[in-house]
Amino acid sequence: MSQLVPHLLLRANDSASHTATLLRTAGYMVSKIDDDAIVEQIADAPHVDGVIVELPAMAAIAVVRRIEAWSIHRVAMVVITSSAEAVRRALPSIAVVRPIEIEDDLISTIDLALAKQQMRLTG
Repeated sequence: MSQLVPHLLLRANDSASHTATLLRTAGYMVSKIDDDAIVEQIADAPHVDGVIVELPAMAAIAVVRRIEAWSIHRVAMVVITSSAEAVRRALPSIAVVRPIEIEDDLISTIDLALAKQQMRLTG
């Protein structure tokens, strides 16, 4: 992590995202982006610690795969989707949370994904 507060990109369609509110309340810096191309371009930037993709399963899979294809340091990612099993089958290394689970599981899932990413970077 490059700064004191982890910086997350949130790719979501919802303009008033409950997820963004939860993340900010938990102390994360959140940049909400509603354009796949922009998320894909900046996901690998040094100031970005993780990407949260809150989209339907097929759209989420496509975005994550494009980010993985371009990412040099493999940014931590979490997908929020109601079709969690479809995403888990397509992207077994990516953490997935269903919308009904975000109140209880989102923050701990992100914390674990960021810790795993930090361990990969530092060895």
